[in-house]
Amino acid sequence: MKNLISKSGMAGSGIMLLLRRALCELRSCRPGAVRRRRLRAGENGYEPIVSAIVCTYNREDKLLAAVRSLLEQTGAEYEVIVVNNGKPFCNRVLNELSRVKIINEGRTGLSRARNAGAAAARGEYLTFIDDDAVAEPGLLECVRRTFEEHKKAAVIGGLILLGSKPPIVLPGYEALWSEFTVPYEKYREVSMQYEFPFGANFSVRHSVLDAMGGFDLRYGRTGSDYAGGEETALCFKALSCGYRIGIQPQAVVRHMVDDSRFTREHIRRTLRAGIFTTRRLYIDGYSPYNWDKSYAMRRIKLAEDEMARLRRGGADELEIYYKECERDGFCALVREIEKEAAQL
Repeated sequence: MKNLISKSGMAGSGIMLLLRRALCELRSCRPGAVRRRRLRAGENGYEPIVSAIVCTYNREDKLLAAVRSLLEQTGAEYEVIVVNNGKPFCNRVLNELSRVKIINEGRTGLSRARNAGAAAARGEYLTFIDDDAVAEPGLLECVRRTFEEHKKAAVIGGLILLGSKPPIVLPGYEALWSEFTVPYEKYREVSMQYEFPFGANFSVRHSVLDAMGGFDLRYGRTGSDYAGGEETALCFKALSCGYRIGIQPQAVVRHMVDDSRFTREHIRRTLRAGIFTTRRLYIDGYSPYNWDKSYAMRRIKLAEDEMARLRRGGADELEIYYKECERDGFCALVREIEKEAAQL
């Protein structure tokens, strides 16, 4: 059966990928978008300096904890914006949110909600945290200081620590629940996809986000699905335009994941979504990593070999399950690639 993606790239050639990336860069670096941001800055100034944005979808109690952690920040002058992408808030929640700006975005989708928050923000720097995350004191001041010290940085990510780790969270797989840690203590620039920051602690220079046209609406969660990748796409766009991506380990949030997400189904769906999103980033011209059929077949073989090794060694059944989910995700990718090839 014909392979959809050959070794040299889409449609048998790397030319199409290069063209897609070039067009993406041209769209991303629109001079008009940059000029609009500069005019706005010149006329009204950036006050406050940092805009903290929380996008929420029907998670009121956890949202309030996230907002409280932001309202208690020290240092930088900041504002807090809540983008409601779900059902209307009850009066109790509205009362607690009296000190924040509320944006109601009726069209579902995390990327759309983030763009709505950015459009309403006045800050020079935008910090996005999840509605089930709690910011450590000084987060926003740390973001402000880091951006001002690193003028070429478009995106700065920080640490995301899981508030709890039940037994189902095996060491090395914490990222399935959005934990993000690094082995260094000082600011560092990164350029590889696996190094890019996660969305629960993701800050971007406002002018750059405007120039990039916001988060790509083709990516990002909608409702309770497991899709993602909008932050990764933005990082690739920023790098292609000559900006830098940085990690600041001193900027920390704690991810207070709901107990209902510590399940085997979450493992299966998250691993599968990550595999499919990585391939989509390549097809859309963002990523250089071509997860084609031959690559997927190699990963299936590696996962099966690892499963056999674990069984021989008497490993816990949960360890084997993680590998089964990885194998099944790549098997699903092979089927998708074969389906697309059959339609050519």
